[in-house]
Amino acid sequence: MHNSSHESDNDSFWPRAYSKDSEIPFTPDGNSPLIDTNVEKVKGTLGRFNGLRCVRKTIIDHQAEVGPSQLAKKRKLAQEAKILHFAKHHHVVELVHTYFVEEKADRIIFSVVMERADANLDDFLRPGSQLSLQWFGCLINVICHIHGSGIRHRDIKPSNILLKGNKVLLADFGLSLMGLGKTIPTTYQNRRPPRTKEYCAPEVENGSTRGRSADIFSLGAVFLEMLLSQAQPASMKKLQVILKSSSEEEGSSYAKHIDEVHKWMMESLHLTGWQNDIVSLCQRMLDPDRAKRPKAGNISSELSKLLVSDQPVHCTCTADSVLTEDDKLVEACKARSEDEVKHALKKGADPNTLNAIHYAAENGSVNIVGLLLEHGVDVDTPNPTGQTALQCAARNGSEDVVKLLLQKGADVNARDENDHTALHGAAGQDNSNIVKMLLDAGADPDAEDLDGNVAIDFAERRKLEEIIDILENHQIDDA
Repeated sequence: MHNSSHESDNDSFWPRAYSKDSEIPFTPDGNSPLIDTNVEKVKGTLGRFNGLRCVRKTIIDHQAEVGPSQLAKKRKLAQEAKILHFAKHHHVVELVHTYFVEEKADRIIFSVVMERADANLDDFLRPGSQLSLQWFGCLINVICHIHGSGIRHRDIKPSNILLKGNKVLLADFGLSLMGLGKTIPTTYQNRRPPRTKEYCAPEVENGSTRGRSADIFSLGAVFLEMLLSQAQPASMKKLQVILKSSSEEEGSSYAKHIDEVHKWMMESLHLTGWQNDIVSLCQRMLDPDRAKRPKAGNISSELSKLLVSDQPVHCTCTADSVLTEDDKLVEACKARSEDEVKHALKKGADPNTLNAIHYAAENGSVNIVGLLLEHGVDVDTPNPTGQTALQCAARNGSEDVVKLLLQKGADVNARDENDHTALHGAAGQDNSNIVKMLLDAGADPDAEDLDGNVAIDFAERRKLEEIIDILENHQIDDA
């Protein structure tokens, strides 16, 4: 067992590297270990993994030329492994180990080992199966968590929602959709990325990037199937007919048939009480216009108000692990509690704990952001998907925080993994003051994201006339 030479940057999240099969601490488990093409059951055989029953997903690139391009691919996979680590939550499948197998110089073999579950949600969408209504709340709870951490799942579908006992676990996080990372961008509109067609959003079907709103669309499709499988199995069969394409090669697709789905829901789905409330929620989550879909927090709030036979639909699960001081700092930033932030810092929490300043910025907690900066946090520190605190604040309309971060020298043109800048995020929100502040600070209105969109495109998509005027006038002034 040895460390890869690519770990020279001392990244503690860089996957391990093994040169021989005998060094790998996992082996296939049972006579039929294969679950899917690249997924298999494994058991731990060495060291701290000995005796563990897990699942291993392996990605292989047979055309990885030795040199900078191969290293770039490995770095992108390592970044994905890092994101899986920071997605940690009691409703996220536990990450056990990640590693490269350095068998041949011109081939990349990358494996992710995760805890093994008992089943997946697909098994509970069949006639006669019983699913827990609380799973609605548990799923939106975990989506709130990962979106709050700057993470997008990118591949929400029933087979990526696992069950262990009675607990739902979100798995995969679109790792298979990365190909081998985004070294060659797969999000340009003239290059369609690999995807799960049945559940992907219309904008993803058309080649755009997978944002938070795309996750919401996919989850809306899952919610609809969860409801119908229990309340109206006959309607579930009708939905499957609507989704099916005339071409067998293309298969089913919500994106391609979304207008038909909405028409059918309006005309044929006649439910009452809480079931009708879920249908109404699904209609909004499945809106073809990504700008009109509700955010995860709003969905969670709606579900928290639903009661079914006096039983809550929202998540009441608790984490199994004990929170560290760093964890408490992040939770305090989420909760906007300045006193708890001060207490965590006094107890030794690292002010640079990932996502702490991002949650504070997103929530508009200007005092907490200032406190973290006073404790030495880098104003441009990125979250797992490359977003800075300025981007989080701008996207969420946190005007005072934007002003403070700019005063502290934040990079106004910093880009995240989708090449979005703070101005991209602000232009899509109805806050003219933030847009003006960013432009005055030197934000580039012509900066393109991976889809080729500039800031004004986001404002036009949402018909924000005041923002459009500001951006157009700025371009005229600069001409």
